[in-house]
Amino acid sequence: MRRQVADPTNTARWVLPVLVPVAAVLVAHFVLDPGGWAEVTKSLVIGASHAAVVVLGTAVVVLALLAARMLVRGRQGGAVRVPTGRTWTGLAVVAYLVLLTAISGRIAPLPIFAGLERHWQGKVLDLLWLAVLLGILHRWARAEVGLRRRLEPGSARPALILIGVTFGLFAGLTVLSVAMDWLPVEPVSAEQLAYDATIPNLTEELIWRGVMLAVLVAVLPPTRTVLGARVGWAVVISSVAFGVGHTALVDLEGVWTLSLAGGLFATGMGLALGWVWSRTRSVWPAFLLHCAPEIGVDVGMILMA
Repeated sequence: MRRQVADPTNTARWVLPVLVPVAAVLVAHFVLDPGGWAEVTKSLVIGASHAAVVVLGTAVVVLALLAARMLVRGRQGGAVRVPTGRTWTGLAVVAYLVLLTAISGRIAPLPIFAGLERHWQGKVLDLLWLAVLLGILHRWARAEVGLRRRLEPGSARPALILIGVTFGLFAGLTVLSVAMDWLPVEPVSAEQLAYDATIPNLTEELIWRGVMLAVLVAVLPPTRTVLGARVGWAVVISSVAFGVGHTALVDLEGVWTLSLAGGLFATGMGLALGWVWSRTRSVWPAFLLHCAPEIGVDVGMILMA
């Protein structure tokens, strides 16, 4: 009898170890600033609040979509599937991952990161707890998350076309906006280029497309084919959550803002990124696509400087 591969939905041995990097940063804060308990506690509350908003907001949107689908299916006489226990487990895993990344991204920077323009600490912390998770469940990670370099046959060309078109579109729009005086020219630093092309986007893809989408696909198998990719509710849910997370924003100080345009763009990008991941079964093309708009803007700014 073939042994079942351990994944986040059928084993809990990863749940506590992934907290170790986060706990290490919190301990470092306490050691360096023993009187800073209130500030650290505030950051945890801010992160947990953002995670709650993302999870609840996603639930509302997805339930609305399900209600509309049930209405259509009811009129057509179609059956409605009842979620299984494993489905709820998968959704709980995704909510836990949202909580982890929300808290990681809201903890105040340690002195080593404090002088940087961007919040590198949050993304590095994401990468560390991801490394713990993927290391513990390494067989599942290799098979399902998309860490492999070899893409599905015939998927490289459409993925590269989408990446190239996205990069060219944003670079061109940036050049046009500056030329028409719609957008002021801003200097692009080496740190900004590095931030837009490396760890931050990689960690987001490993979390949102790699791990989350792999979990959701396992409990909500794809039901249709779109341009060669098998997709379904897993891509929809992950994209909506990605969009909600970019709609309701909160900074390190706990100041909330809403960005409807940013949320809609993030949802659209989430669908495109989910399609690329599903088509190629690899996280690397999704990472390149995630970088494409930001690098496109950076290149456009550099060309017009």
